[in-house]
Amino acid sequence: MNDSINKPKLLVIILPYLLLFLLGTFYLFHFTSYIFYSQEKSSLFLLTFSYLQEHLNQPGVFLIYLGELQKAFYYYPLLGSVLVALEICIIIFILQKIGFVLTRRSYYFIPFLVGGTLFYLQTDYQYQAFNNLGFLVQLLLFLWFTKTSKEFFKWLQVILFPAYYFLFGGYAVLLLGLVTIYFIQNRHWLKLLIGWVLAIIFFFIGEEFLFFQTTESLVRYPYSPEQIGGQIKMFLAVVGLVVIFPLLIRIQLGKLSAQQIRKVEVNAFFPFVVLIDLALIVMPRIDKKKLHYFHVEKLFHQQKYSELIDYNLRFPTTNSLTAFLTNVALAETGQLSTSLLLFPQSAGGNSLFLKWEMVNNVLERGGYFYYAVGMINEAQRWAYEYMVMKGNSPEVMKILIKTELIKGNYKVAEKYISMLESSLFYRNEAKAFRALLYNDKAIIVHHELGKKRALDTKSDFFVQSDNPLLNLDYIIETDSLNIPALEYKLAWLMLRKDVPALVAMLPAMEKAGYKKIPANVEEAVASYTMLKLGELPETQYLAVSENTKRQFGEFYRIFVENSSDQQRAQKALARYSNTYWYYVFFK
Repeated sequence: MNDSINKPKLLVIILPYLLLFLLGTFYLFHFTSYIFYSQEKSSLFLLTFSYLQEHLNQPGVFLIYLGELQKAFYYYPLLGSVLVALEICIIIFILQKIGFVLTRRSYYFIPFLVGGTLFYLQTDYQYQAFNNLGFLVQLLLFLWFTKTSKEFFKWLQVILFPAYYFLFGGYAVLLLGLVTIYFIQNRHWLKLLIGWVLAIIFFFIGEEFLFFQTTESLVRYPYSPEQIGGQIKMFLAVVGLVVIFPLLIRIQLGKLSAQQIRKVEVNAFFPFVVLIDLALIVMPRIDKKKLHYFHVEKLFHQQKYSELIDYNLRFPTTNSLTAFLTNVALAETGQLSTSLLLFPQSAGGNSLFLKWEMVNNVLERGGYFYYAVGMINEAQRWAYEYMVMKGNSPEVMKILIKTELIKGNYKVAEKYISMLESSLFYRNEAKAFRALLYNDKAIIVHHELGKKRALDTKSDFFVQSDNPLLNLDYIIETDSLNIPALEYKLAWLMLRKDVPALVAMLPAMEKAGYKKIPANVEEAVASYTMLKLGELPETQYLAVSENTKRQFGEFYRIFVENSSDQQRAQKALARYSNTYWYYVFFK
């Protein structure tokens, strides 16, 4: 009877878990769904035995394998939100259960503090899934250790520590720390000694003869500051809190925690305090810039280019990667030279293409420029280098398949398609690719690959990855009908404000089949003509319209009248903000 009176009521026990799970799921899905999109796209989990074998070659890699398996389900952001919220709730429950097993009392504050902190850490998109899995598995093993009353199983845990370490890497140190404190508290000196001796021997043998890693690497891996979003202090604080949890629950909190409110201990209300604090600190963590960027990237990978362009028109951003993807979308839809100045651009044209760098963001995305202009080999090289450096990822695998199909390298394409078929959620796309194998006619009539095969550069040349403009010049010289390359060249000259060079491109535009001069280019030509900066090259039918000349005359008149005050001139000419003239004078 006394026991039932001392136990908190069921509702008070369950309610914090329900609130954390439901509100946590809502928050993650509604405000930070980009976390799941970003992480799911960062790796491609394969359901093959060989892929598992690759993750059994050194300590901690198996934990990464489990993390990649979890991230595969982030394909559906709602499912990802549920998994993360449920995972944190389970960690809290296990900690609470450990406390009860060790002291026969229920503890809520520290378990919920740990869970709340892990949730906070998870709101950073770089915080990887294997981190929380590492906590969960080690705590589960420790709970099993504390619950078993048979000496055989306790000794088995001690002997199996090297195996745990091999599977979970540095996160097994959590278990070692917890077990060490448990042995000291219960004076199990022999188990403590043998456990540490086995750990030290395994570390030594592993460092010298098996894994050829430094001691620091063996102790830490797979932990790294990059994999926790740089949140080092908070992460280590959680690790420390978990390790000393068996000590903390021995501390007498005095009469405060034993006080009751309607037969419910005050201790049981601590989780609500943690949840309220958590709600207050995670709301400012909502990153609208990342939400915007990853939404754009998602539309880009889905090839919803028109939707992407419309979204960025409604919500402009100065993010350089967003500008790059938007420009590729404009090129793929034939709008680059006509709509370029509707979007914020980097000074000097750097938003048009990414220079070769062994950096994730650049290497993963930079190849799309080359794919757009028909440099299929170069697009393939960027994707392959990224795969070698970072491993498989869905979008990189798809671009490798596409480029191999375009080039007619069907055996290589088949290898990549087989890998995509071994994934969890990309089998339908792999099936569609497989239907194109060894079928040139199907490639030629394909809505995307057929166009790219026709656009593919006909002759090889030394690619200048550090100077993409030189590549454009070579393409235009050898293939006058490559309109995407010509569009990029026009866009580059516009952003560089090189009006004479723009004017000189008129014959090339006519040769490529332009029926009229793109609006912004026409504005540049109009200013060149009316300000008498030089002679126009000879063309057969491309010419500046009278309306554009009249508009420039009005623009120039207003500019001259307000030339003494640039801010006043800019305000007076606001209605021309989408013109090339406005860009030249004010941007």
